[in-house]
Amino acid sequence: MIKVKMIKKNNKTTIIANGHAKYSAYGSDIVCASFSTLLTHTINNCTNVSVSDEGGVLTAIFSDAKSVENKTLLRAFENTVSQLVRQYSDYIMIIS
Repeated sequence: MIKVKMIKKNNKTTIIANGHAKYSAYGSDIVCASFSTLLTHTINNCTNVSVSDEGGVLTAIFSDAKSVENKTLLRAFENTVSQLVRQYSDYIMIIS
């Protein structure tokens, strides 16, 4: 299961993600592919982002989360992850 956590504090948002959906065989897992594409798109198109990927845990820190562009992309990320959770709750979850 993919586990996603978003921490919002002041002008900083942190996304922590780990796990594998196991919806389908490796290479054809649409849940993993959807989430990976969404996360990569968000990271690549925001500014002031630092990323670490250690031990299967990806941590992305968005230092300017309230800029118009970043705020829009982070809101879209959150909304789309919520849609994925509604459709595939056995394979992806948001943790608090």
